[in-house]
Amino acid sequence: MIKLVLEIVIMLVVVGVVGITLSLNTKSEGLGAAITGASDTYRGAVGVEEQKRQLLRTLCYTFVVLSLIHALASNFF
Repeated sequence: MIKLVLEIVIMLVVVGVVGITLSLNTKSEGLGAAITGASDTYRGAVGVEEQKRQLLRTLCYTFVVLSLIHALASNFF
């Protein structure tokens, strides 16, 4: 039961990561920036773009932690 809930939450996080990655404004920065989130400018994006990047960063960290918990739960349950 715990593994099933974790798998559903992980899938929702993955959909969120993909959606936010596709919505980032990286038209002038190339495909590499869209994949890595890197930018050629030295100052951060303002407003909505910076909030999207911060949410993306949080979702990615959440994905890593949930995947680790799922792997540990798979070994013990």
